[in-house]
Amino acid sequence: MARPRMYCEAVASYNAAFPERPLVAQYGSHLNILQVHVPNDQAHNFSDDDALRVLLHNRIPLDWVDHAYTYGVVYLEQQFHNPTMSMDIFKDVDIERLSRY
Repeated sequence: MARPRMYCEAVASYNAAFPERPLVAQYGSHLNILQVHVPNDQAHNFSDDDALRVLLHNRIPLDWVDHAYTYGVVYLEQQFHNPTMSMDIFKDVDIERLSRY
């Protein structure tokens, strides 16, 4: 489950582990981003650490993730309060969020 500053912490850990080659985020008009292909039957095994490795490998800028996190929280909030939306979709997200408190 995503949480604020998770990627920032991962970048700091990466930079501490590899000070000779710290993360330099990609910017510009031409980016090289590799997609991850996870078979449907393996999607439940895709962890936060896997997602962080993909972001680091692709040298995704911190501000992109910060923006995406805020967007995702707002989207979930809007969908969670939509009466036509199935609450089962958010069950795992909500259980994980509550388990942290």
